Amino acid sequence: MRVSLFAFAALAAGCAADAPHPYPDSVRQAFDAQCSGGADFCACAWDGLTRAMTAEEYEAAQARFAAEGLMDPRITRVRTRCRGQAL
Repeated sequence: MRVSLFAFAALAAGCAADAPHPYPDSVRQAFDAQCSGGADFCACAWDGLTRAMTAEEYEAAQARFAAEGLMDPRITRVRTRCRGQAL
């Protein structure tokens, strides 16, 4: 069977997708309570965040934002991508 280079690249990209990191239920509950972007945005953001960073990294980013007002670039990228999809 002959597979085009494009089809192979598409298959490889799908296989390379990062699996979500495990997060405690308490972190998910806190996220849900704070997310005000609508159901589609919040689902997209949660999926993106769990794939982009570990629970420990996410909690550290939240603490840094609360203390210094600095948003982690990974969170910014996820939020931007999800806002674009919601338009």
